[in-house]
Amino acid sequence: MNRRAARWRELAGSRSAQTIVDQIIVSGSNFATGVILVRGLGLSEFGRFTVAYVVLLLANSVQLSFISSPMITLGALCSIAEERRRFVRGAFGIQLIFCAIALVLTVAGTIIYLLVTGGAAQGGFLLAFGAAVVLYLMQDWLRRYYFTVGNAAASVWNDALSYLGQVVLLGVLFLLHRLTIVTAFWVIAVTSGMAFALGTSIERLGCTLRETRETWRQTRGISIDLGIANQLQWLVYQGAMLIGAGVAGAQAAGGVRATQNVIGPVNIAYQAMENIVPIRAGEEMRRGGIRSVTAFLLRFGAVGFAALLILFSLVSLFSARFLAFFYGQELRMYAGVLNLQMLYFLLAWPIRQFTFLFRTVKNTRPILISSIVAAVISLSLVYPMVHSSGALGIVMAAVAGQIGNLLYLILAWTRVSSTTGTEVLSTRMS
Repeated sequence: MNRRAARWRELAGSRSAQTIVDQIIVSGSNFATGVILVRGLGLSEFGRFTVAYVVLLLANSVQLSFISSPMITLGALCSIAEERRRFVRGAFGIQLIFCAIALVLTVAGTIIYLLVTGGAAQGGFLLAFGAAVVLYLMQDWLRRYYFTVGNAAASVWNDALSYLGQVVLLGVLFLLHRLTIVTAFWVIAVTSGMAFALGTSIERLGCTLRETRETWRQTRGISIDLGIANQLQWLVYQGAMLIGAGVAGAQAAGGVRATQNVIGPVNIAYQAMENIVPIRAGEEMRRGGIRSVTAFLLRFGAVGFAALLILFSLVSLFSARFLAFFYGQELRMYAGVLNLQMLYFLLAWPIRQFTFLFRTVKNTRPILISSIVAAVISLSLVYPMVHSSGALGIVMAAVAGQIGNLLYLILAWTRVSSTTGTEVLSTRMS
């Protein structure tokens, strides 16, 4: 009995279990938040909230590729703890600079978008939105920092404070009939800010100019490739959604966003993968080189793809009922959109394995080129597809982009692996 209890304690304390628990909190909270916002704001207002939230996601996408992803990958390749500590302190300095730039650009971009579309740039909204962008980005960086330094347990309580707190406050506003786009963004700002402030005070985070410069020197090449690639990936889906909203209206964007939120629980696997797999890939690279990391990622990718294929196939049988249950009868018409969303996420799984592979071997140029291919395909198709198929056309264009992305990555890795195999063979013969 004691042995069994010890096993359970060991499992609960493992990095994988803590990461999964953390992602359950984040994805589950995001799902609950989406339901509250749809019911509290209505589909049209939720569509407007979605357009603004897409800008926040764009800033977070830049941060993830430009700072967080290189930090996780290169941090896992550090051989000693002191080297990793100096590296992440420098990453914190880069993060502070990035957030200052992101605040200016996102607020300015929002004002320009509102002026172009004929909306009014209200001071109350811009203040709430600007605060939400900065504090959300800082808290999201902190959770990636915890995984990089091997302290996944800290991310659990920090994300619980931020994301569960967000659900509670939004629920209270909904019950008090005070839920608006502005108050929703203030909730994001307040809960993210509280979690970040508490976490940084405990960790005593800081940096020097020298540490910041040294980390930037190490990450510059990967950061630029991944930064551009991720923005192109953002265009594949979120950019298509903005174009679709302009053609088909905000309600179409709200419907697409709502169906995407249904798949939120599946993000448990995707986001946990983002926090675990690059670290494990780095460990495999240090242990056995390219062959070891390739075998690990292809094996992991095949198992995950099969599991997702079975799950999505079953959910597609009940997609209309699923949407009606959570959002009401108004969303039943988006069942086809939900099915295409699942196909999009299914294709994203192998794409991420190849991305981790190229990141670990420090050859990120194929990731950039595949993202260019995906963005060109998606954006060239979205306008005619939305005109002919409405909201469904947004996701159809995104799926087409994903297919192009995956095919290019497979071709690129085939070339890299054949070159690597030739080099290994030549080395052995000599």
